[in-house]
Amino acid sequence: MNILLKLLVNGIIAVPGLLWSGTSLSFALVTSAVVSLVAYGLGDAVILPRTNNTFASTADFALVFSLFWLAAFVFAQPFRLSGLFLTAFAISVAEYFFHDYLQRHGVHHTKHPG
Repeated sequence: MNILLKLLVNGIIAVPGLLWSGTSLSFALVTSAVVSLVAYGLGDAVILPRTNNTFASTADFALVFSLFWLAAFVFAQPFRLSGLFLTAFAISVAEYFFHDYLQRHGVHHTKHPG
């Protein structure tokens, strides 16, 4: 259920953001889904339980921005770097609240922050 929530929230932010950045609709849909799945597997399942919400959200920003840029470059999509940056930033803000939700519903830290 958590992965579906993440796909929905990230899709609501990423698809319009990627379209605004200059990419195609099909690219935006596929990239949004793939990046969300990778970020869930790495950020939410690995990084968040071992660190804190702020660190995990910052790592999500770096990961999402890098993957958006790499995908646009590899698939020769026209894009505006500022659009990719702002889209990744908006996703990282949403991720902060998603991480809070996860922590309240079963994902616990193995280390205390600070």
